[in-house]
Amino acid sequence: FGTDGALLAAPDFDRFFVDKADCALPRVALDICGGLIFVHLGTPDKGLRDDLGRYATMLDGFPAAQATTFSEYVYEIDANWKLTYDNFQENYHLRFIHPRSGAPAVGEDNPFGYPVKMGFHGPHRTQTIWTNPDPAPKPVQAQSFGRAARFAMADGTAGPHSRDYLALFPNFFILGSPAQPFSHTVWPIDARRSRGVIRLYWKGKDDCASRRYAREYAMASARDIHAEDRDVIEAGQRGLNSGALKHIHFQAQEALCRHLFNAVDERVQAYRAERTSATPRPVSRAEAMA
Repeated sequence: FGTDGALLAAPDFDRFFVDKADCALPRVALDICGGLIFVHLGTPDKGLRDDLGRYATMLDGFPAAQATTFSEYVYEIDANWKLTYDNFQENYHLRFIHPRSGAPAVGEDNPFGYPVKMGFHGPHRTQTIWTNPDPAPKPVQAQSFGRAARFAMADGTAGPHSRDYLALFPNFFILGSPAQPFSHTVWPIDARRSRGVIRLYWKGKDDCASRRYAREYAMASARDIHAEDRDVIEAGQRGLNSGALKHIHFQAQEALCRHLFNAVDERVQAYRAERTSATPRPVSRAEAMA
């Protein structure tokens, strides 16, 4: 195939008895924002930046836009994609699920680590993570994250959104932490299983032992923190599977979860209406004989 998707050649192609033009690769819509490539498998009704609105400029300022490499790990979990995703857009659980690893995210002034502010644009949303002025990390944490933050400042990857969380509908979010900026995408496998892809972004190579140490520790920390979430997420899915729960109650500070629920529900209802209108109405015996 050529770079434009056209079929150039295939072994013994004459025996297919078709034209090469009929064998071209399907076209998809593609756009770039904030150093990330976005692909639309259908026909978008507007451009990416029009869809993101003011969040497009915000995304341009995230570390991924300056990154030259990344570390990645993939996991699978026995939970619905939305239940999995919701866990990572609310802070109510931090104090209880991450009492050790997430300690810097809460403090006396903010015991639940609630965000400083939230914002919404169409189906997308954002929040600014609260910063504990006295995090009291463990010595190894202070050493590693302190180095990572210094490198980020020197590299210019800290940026203006070093504590901002940006969620793009439906299943992607990015956090601009200067110590370990990362993105997380949750893909549905089926109604009760999901696959997540987490990427930590870096600028430049591991040119010294200190930089390598800081990056390795950041990746290990991300995996450890995520491991603490898994049991709770899967327990929540088992609760839903039981059929005993008729309602889910969102706390006032879980506004991002409510927003995603409404955005998903709006599209589900629109799809159902479309399917209903496209389904032929049953014809009665009298109508058929008329």
